[in-house]
Amino acid sequence: MVFRPELSWEFLSGDEIAAKSVRAVRNHVRHVKETSAYYRETLFDVFPEDIKSPEDIAKLPFTEKSILVEKTASFTAATPQQIVETVVTSGSTGMPLVFPLTATDLERLEFNEALAFNSAGVTCADRAQVYVSLDRLFIAGIAYYRGLTHLGVNTARIGVLPMDMQKHYFDLLKPTVVVGVPSFLKKLTEEFSRLGFNREASCLKKIFCIGESIRTVDLQLNGAGKTLEEFFDAKVYSTYGNTELSVSYCECIAQKGGHARPELVYTEIVDDNGAPAPDGTVGELVATPLGVEGVPLVRYKTGDITFKVAGACDCGRNSLRIGPILGRKSHMIKVKGTTMYPLAITNILDDIEGIEDYLIILEDDESLSDRVSLHAVTPPANLEKIANRIRTELRVHIPVLISNIATIQHYRGKSHKKPRILDNRKHARRTA
Repeated sequence: MVFRPELSWEFLSGDEIAAKSVRAVRNHVRHVKETSAYYRETLFDVFPEDIKSPEDIAKLPFTEKSILVEKTASFTAATPQQIVETVVTSGSTGMPLVFPLTATDLERLEFNEALAFNSAGVTCADRAQVYVSLDRLFIAGIAYYRGLTHLGVNTARIGVLPMDMQKHYFDLLKPTVVVGVPSFLKKLTEEFSRLGFNREASCLKKIFCIGESIRTVDLQLNGAGKTLEEFFDAKVYSTYGNTELSVSYCECIAQKGGHARPELVYTEIVDDNGAPAPDGTVGELVATPLGVEGVPLVRYKTGDITFKVAGACDCGRNSLRIGPILGRKSHMIKVKGTTMYPLAITNILDDIEGIEDYLIILEDDESLSDRVSLHAVTPPANLEKIANRIRTELRVHIPVLISNIATIQHYRGKSHKKPRILDNRKHARRTA
C-alpha cells in the first residue's frame, strides 16, 4: 500500500472536513445497525439518512464504558473467522476489556500511527526504538511498531528492559526516535547518567511520550517533558491513545495539541450535561471510531478530560486538536471547595528533582471534600518543598508522606502499569 499522507482529510478546509465527517458517521451508523447486536437494538429508531449535520450526530445516544464492559459480546460485529488479533485493556479503571481485531482493524491502526509519526516529521531515514510493553496483549506495542514500520522506519522492539540493557541497545543501535512512558523515560535519564551517558554521541532527535501527560493546560512542557528535552537534547511529542478507539491523538511538528485523524475518528468534547463544550473549555472526550470491524462504537465516552484547542495549526492541518489529558472524569478531586484533576498535582511533582516515585491516594471524607494524601519516594529534605509548592500553586493542603518503593508497589498491587492515582473512594462518579 502506497502511503500518501498528503491525501489525508486533515489538509482539507474545516468545512470540507465537517461535510466528509457527517457522511462518514452516517455510513458508520448504517454499518453498526447491520452488524452489531447492541446497536441494532439501541439505534432501532435512528435512520442514517436523517444524519445531515454535526447537530444530528450530537443527538445520537452515548455509549458508556460500563455498558461496553457488561455487554462486550453484543458489540462485537466480526465473525470468529475474521478475527486475527486479540488485545486486552489493562483494567486499571475497572474490568479489563477484550477487543478482537480483524486484519482491516490492524491496517487501520497502522495507518493512524503512520499519519501520526509522519505529522511529527518522522521519515524512513529514522531509526526507532519502542520502549513499550510488547506482551500482556496490550494494543500500544502493536500500534507504534506497525505505524513506524509502515513509514519504512528501522524499528527495534526493545520493550521495557533492565537499565543496563536499555543503555546497551541505545548505544548499539543509536535511535533517532524513541517511544515510551514519560515516568519510565525520566527514570532512564537518571540511570543513563549514572551509567555514563554521552550526549554528544547520541543521535536521538524525537521522543514520543505515551500514557502520561507531558504538557500543562497552556500546552507548555511540564517537569517531565523539560527533563527529557534537556537531557537528550531532543524534541518531545505527546501522543494519547485509547484501546477502545484504536486511534491516537498525536502532536505534529508544531507541538500544539494532539491531532485527530478525521477519516478515522469523529471527535467531540462534551460538558457534564453532554452538550458540546466550547473551544478551550474542559470537558470529556467522546469519540466515534470510523472503519472499525471488530468492535465498532458510536459516541463512546472515554472518561478522559481534555479540551479542544482553538484556531488553525501552524502545520497546515485543519483537523481537530485536543489538549493534554487532565485526568479521568472519575478522578476529579474536591478539597475544601477547590476542584482539580490529578494533572495539577503530577505537574508539580514532575518538576521537583529527587522524587523517585510517588502515589496519590484518594479516599472518602465525612464531609463533601475528598481526602487526599501523597506518598513520595524522596529524601526527607524535599518534604517541605513539595508541600509548599502544592499549597502555593493549588491553594490546598495535601499531606505528604515519605515512602519507599516497596510500600508504593504494595499499594499498586499487581497492576502491570505504574498508576500514579489510587482511588479508594466509593461514591458514584468513581465507577467511570
